[in-house]
Amino acid sequence: MCIIVCSSCHHDEMEYGVDFSLLPTLGKQFVPFAEQDYELAEPDTTQAVFPSPRQASSIDGVGLVRGLTESLTAYRVHQISGTYLSDDGFGNDIPLSGAIYMPKKGKIKGIIVSCHYTVCADYEVPSQSCLMDAWWATKGYAVLMPDYMGYGSSRQYAHPYMQGELTAKHVIDMILAVRAFFANRQIVIMSSDIILAGYSQGAHAVLQTLRMIENPETYPQYKDAQIKVSRCIAGDGIYSISDYYGRCILRNYIPIPCAVPMLVLGMNVGRQEPFDISYFFSERTMQNYEDWILSKNLTLDQLSEVIETTALNKILSDNACDLRKNDTKKFYEELQKHDIPSDFVPKTPILLFHSKDDDVVGIYQAENLLRQFNAKDANVTTSFGNYGIHGMAYLRYLYKIYKEL
Repeated sequence: MCIIVCSSCHHDEMEYGVDFSLLPTLGKQFVPFAEQDYELAEPDTTQAVFPSPRQASSIDGVGLVRGLTESLTAYRVHQISGTYLSDDGFGNDIPLSGAIYMPKKGKIKGIIVSCHYTVCADYEVPSQSCLMDAWWATKGYAVLMPDYMGYGSSRQYAHPYMQGELTAKHVIDMILAVRAFFANRQIVIMSSDIILAGYSQGAHAVLQTLRMIENPETYPQYKDAQIKVSRCIAGDGIYSISDYYGRCILRNYIPIPCAVPMLVLGMNVGRQEPFDISYFFSERTMQNYEDWILSKNLTLDQLSEVIETTALNKILSDNACDLRKNDTKKFYEELQKHDIPSDFVPKTPILLFHSKDDDVVGIYQAENLLRQFNAKDANVTTSFGNYGIHGMAYLRYLYKIYKEL
């Protein structure tokens, strides 16, 4: 239930919105450390030019930004970067960071929580730069974007790459923490309902977040959180990580070379008995993983260049590429724990977006999840089309949501 509050004592200037001071925060606080205005763009939809497949050859390619900044008029967006406390995987408090993007002027209609795709360099995360998802703020929304553990204020920690429940906790804790910030700043937002949106890694994160929000009996720490999600949008995501890993082994091919070492390191976060990375990594990966992955200095594109191969058996050891080996089988079973569970039935309306041309995440991932949801009569719609390779499809995903807001 929305609480209505008057933010002005002048009757003819009244603005009504949610009183966030009356919504639970479960003790979370979002503490700003930087604020600035960005000149984002609102496109002339009759002239906007999308990047060619050649320009958008990767998920973080410059072509994506070019495509969104063709034929534009300036539109100011305010960014607030801040920190909040969450869980490090062992039950200890850890300072995480993220960003809020808001329209500089006008009413704020509602809240979008956007979970970003895989990034590798620390300076790429929302609190340190401006991701294109912030574009949605030009439609009158507050866009919340967590950095994820291992980046920003928690850069010294390993990133729990593709860990479902831990990442979902981090997202939910940011939602709760930002409520306190909205209340303290007396920011007027017309609805407390949340739109969850995520692309690639972020698609997996938002579905895991939705699952945690919708199942308070399984996650009692959030049973009093009063988070209402009105819609969930998942774009070009990996929903079965174990299946993806198995297929990469069979093909001896990984389209994003850094993803597998990130996965091995990520699954060790919060694990009482960590996997022996020397068992999984090839000799060359073992020699370089700290500079490549843990430094957080290199982008995904730069990592592809320094790793120099997409052959899985050059990045991982022969043992790690053999699912018959006992330790490899245990790792596969660990990945299965982070797949979207086969018994998950979302109560919230969901849009599954996926490009048939995706060169990183095959559309079979979305098709399999769609069959699962349809079998259980979930409220799910799809946007499957020839939207280009993974990087270009991200742009189409952004634009589709933008048009529908």
